[in-house]
Amino acid sequence: MKSPRILHLVFVACLSVSLFCAPAQAKKQAASLYQVSTLQALSLGVFDGPTTFGELLKHGNFGLGTLNALDGEVIILDGKAWQARFDGHVVNVPREAQTPFAVVTQFKSERKTVLGRAEYSDLQKNITRDFVATPNVIYAIKIRGLFSHLKVRSVPRQSLPYGTLSDAVKKQATWEWKNISGTMVGFRFPSFLASVNLADYHFHFISDDKVRGGHVLGATLEIGELQIQSLRNFELVLPESPEFDKADLAQDQKAALDKAEKG
Repeated sequence: MKSPRILHLVFVACLSVSLFCAPAQAKKQAASLYQVSTLQALSLGVFDGPTTFGELLKHGNFGLGTLNALDGEVIILDGKAWQARFDGHVVNVPREAQTPFAVVTQFKSERKTVLGRAEYSDLQKNITRDFVATPNVIYAIKIRGLFSHLKVRSVPRQSLPYGTLSDAVKKQATWEWKNISGTMVGFRFPSFLASVNLADYHFHFISDDKVRGGHVLGATLEIGELQIQSLRNFELVLPESPEFDKADLAQDQKAALDKAEKG
């Protein structure tokens, strides 16, 4: 049987835990981004990773990325992953498929607004001016609307030995559409995270009917709705592979990434 003093200490310890834990539990937790690998590693040709989409979707219902061997562009919307293939088809991504690079979050809009007509570059400037309260956090951005013009791309599945992302993009397929309704899924990263992602806007698109999609290269929005969420927690999962471990990630990849991601 425990002595009265031991029982007293146990009671005090439990009371202290409850007093200190209750306020912490009541505090609203900041939204979080989950990222697999780095865009810089992808730029250097690290095109395979062990993370399955089944695992990835446990961490978010909204995001973008690619599949192993750089097999097309991935759009994650409403908890489902879609692959915009090089042949122009959009298909569901199997849960057992793997990704070398992806970013996801549990999307919960903090602000909503109606957007009028804007070209792609002006659209980004307007978001920065009106909705980016601080440039020092990550933002998840959803734009659903009617686009009078949209230009997207996808890349072909690569074969070993892999080249670089810039090499793969040279063989990209591009499509341009008029008067198409759908959703742009994207993120804005701050400049101090330029070593792990594109320090700028990055959008993928999927049509409302889920038959067209890809990496956005240009757009003219006619009318739509913008939803935005700030993300102050960031979890980065690095691959355990010889290719990643040997990659020279100290290289400045900004110019290569700008060329590859912006077309």
